[in-house]
Amino acid sequence: MCAMRLTGYADKFGVHPGDKIKFYVNCDGPAEYKAELVHMIHGDTNPRGPGFIEKPLSADVNGSYQGRKQIIHGGSYGFVEDKPQLNVESFTLQCWIWPTTPKTHPRYWKHGAQGLVTKWSDGKGYGLFINEEGQVELRINDQKVTTGAPIRDHAWHFVAASYDAETGEATLYHEPQIVYALDPVIEPVTAAIAAKPIAIPAPLAIAAYVDKVDDSALAKSSLPAGVWFTGKYNGKIDSPRLCKKALSRLEIEQMKGGAQPGLTERRNSGPTGALSEVIVAAWDFWDGIDTIVAKDNGPYRFDATLVNCPTRALTGYNWAGQNFDWKYAKKEYGAIHFHDDDVDDARWEFDMEWTVPEGFRSTSYAIKLTTSEGDEDYIPFWVVPKIGQEQSKIAVMIPTISYMAYANEHVACNAGGAELFVYRVPIMQHQNMFLAEHREYGGSIYDTHTDGSGICMSSRLRPILSIRPKYDHFLAQAPWQYPADLHLIYWLETMGYQYDIITDEDVTYDGVARLEGYNVVITGSHPEHNSGTQLDALHNYTQRGGRLMYMGADGWYWVHSYHPAYDDKGRGVITEMRRCESGIRTWRADPGEYYHQGTGELGGMWRFRGRQLYSVAGVGMTNEGFDISTYFSRTPDSLDPRVAWAFEGIEYDEKLGNFGLVGGGAAGLELDIVDTMLGSPPHTLAVATSAGRHTEAYLLVMEDFGFNQQGLDGTTHPRVRGDIAFHETPNGGGAFSFSSIAFCGSLPWNEGKNNISTLVGNVLNRFMADGPLPPPPADAIKHRGRADYESPALASKPS
Repeated sequence: MCAMRLTGYADKFGVHPGDKIKFYVNCDGPAEYKAELVHMIHGDTNPRGPGFIEKPLSADVNGSYQGRKQIIHGGSYGFVEDKPQLNVESFTLQCWIWPTTPKTHPRYWKHGAQGLVTKWSDGKGYGLFINEEGQVELRINDQKVTTGAPIRDHAWHFVAASYDAETGEATLYHEPQIVYALDPVIEPVTAAIAAKPIAIPAPLAIAAYVDKVDDSALAKSSLPAGVWFTGKYNGKIDSPRLCKKALSRLEIEQMKGGAQPGLTERRNSGPTGALSEVIVAAWDFWDGIDTIVAKDNGPYRFDATLVNCPTRALTGYNWAGQNFDWKYAKKEYGAIHFHDDDVDDARWEFDMEWTVPEGFRSTSYAIKLTTSEGDEDYIPFWVVPKIGQEQSKIAVMIPTISYMAYANEHVACNAGGAELFVYRVPIMQHQNMFLAEHREYGGSIYDTHTDGSGICMSSRLRPILSIRPKYDHFLAQAPWQYPADLHLIYWLETMGYQYDIITDEDVTYDGVARLEGYNVVITGSHPEHNSGTQLDALHNYTQRGGRLMYMGADGWYWVHSYHPAYDDKGRGVITEMRRCESGIRTWRADPGEYYHQGTGELGGMWRFRGRQLYSVAGVGMTNEGFDISTYFSRTPDSLDPRVAWAFEGIEYDEKLGNFGLVGGGAAGLELDIVDTMLGSPPHTLAVATSAGRHTEAYLLVMEDFGFNQQGLDGTTHPRVRGDIAFHETPNGGGAFSFSSIAFCGSLPWNEGKNNISTLVGNVLNRFMADGPLPPPPADAIKHRGRADYESPALASKPS
């Protein structure tokens, strides 16, 4: 086992001076731990660089705290608090199900019974289940009735059970929606059960059942507190119904329509008046898809609270394949997909709270957690100035949406082809091993759930063990995302620049107001995942004279949105992404399931929303490879007087970045190029390129070709390269793009005394200056066609 006895998280990514931030800690074993505020400067332990650098700071949050274990109750479900009407004697339960793991292969973990719709616990009550053998099961107290027929996975089934308390007759129905030619007929099963369901005070559960109710400390992080749910179901459920009568098969069929209040001769779409009188609850999951409530349209309005954000906006049993946007065919999107490893909020009790002093410096911080027994964890956060109280001319935009997309990634452990992908054996970090054993900590949007379906939502209200200093990602075998962005922070600190930190969460919610107080905005090394309002703000900022330094690659790639149902917990709690028909993806959404459940917008790539990656910073993602990084060479464009100032102190023939802490060079991992046909402004200058220097491990992205063929790798294809680029924007603005995820890893080399540092310093000094950029020469103002552009891969060296 891999034990991480110390883990934690904060209630915010970014906190303003004068505001409070809370920290939540699990200390599983040690009696106490120490918390210390540190300024995070460099998180890379590579001995070829400056090494790990943190600066301890004095703060009233520092001190020793009593250790206590806190756990995450993972897995999604719905519940309705106990009500007298739910403790029925006679009843009928019915729903549609699309199970994904009704029975697991013996080589995998063993599922217990899975709850469908239950008011059952410890041998008391009633409910519909899938039993350990993968069969539909009715439970009444300790009595069980099953058809004996296994359930086909990834297929719709109608299931129902009735019980007549007067006669003791119980009937169970299991009806596959599709019956193949050689499928046995599944007949209804009838049994005699003398005892009526015993009323219990536990909640009614959807997609789970109640294990126990107690007031123990570990039960506090469940919802509702004190109730332990188990038997978490994997799969879709559609249209659950509960009636207080044993219905006939015909009445069960009529009940599929559910409760339809206000019936008249013109609105006769539900059961008869007499039949509607026995309805206890009729949950219509199509109603309120953008919420975390399962709406009950029955007479008592027993709306179910949805816990751990199951996936909605999914095709139901009646999807006709004609409408692909749930907003225009809601009743065909009545399915909720529950997973036994969903998580939306750890729901821990906070251990410490800190009020950030007024005027406190905006930069990168962490609470460092340690024990005397050698345990250690860091909880990163950023101090962000309030709008109008900017502390600097420079803003570093931390890509927190991308951090959430990669949060707690399991690909290194779970991807069967990981070695082929990275051209080596992945080296696991202790975080990877811990997460493999603790699925309740949730996965990343690059992972699949335990049932194989793609994870499309990620929460920041949980320990995110991949957002840590000292963490090397298996793809790069070097820092990635957060610790990689600390390469930039180290460089800014070493070079003596004063800067502010903002997050893309701030830009999403605040728009251009968050940016316009700065002369220059600098991105992180990999701002891959973005919201539409963030991209709007960046566009408006550069069009109004702002300057953008794009420090990485694979930016502006995937469509993300924040789920509005969690706004009461703070900004940016849950981010959502759907992987559609193109793009580099570890899973793909099923047909009809491309639209976000929170905002209703189309997911997938921004490129296929008509917003080219190239239009934001002048370059776009074209290739990736994870063996080694290489260097850039200047092009003739770099001599153009519009941009020659950026290369002061750098000879034309110098190898730009033939060194670095990420793959050994500045050009690597994922790379962007200039392409005017795909949206780069036609006046863009490609001032340096890595063309012709990549290995066969570097491959062209699939959206850039129509069919597979030889010659798509870095040894042959001209688009497998990176281009450093510059273009002017209106009103004296501009964008400089460095187009490589590995690029920032070259900045700390030799304590910042290198040509990559010189190049970035020249650009930053020009971009941070007050006033508009110097105007271009008069002869640069001319008409340009997009097809007039020549690839830097073909450009010749000047004589």
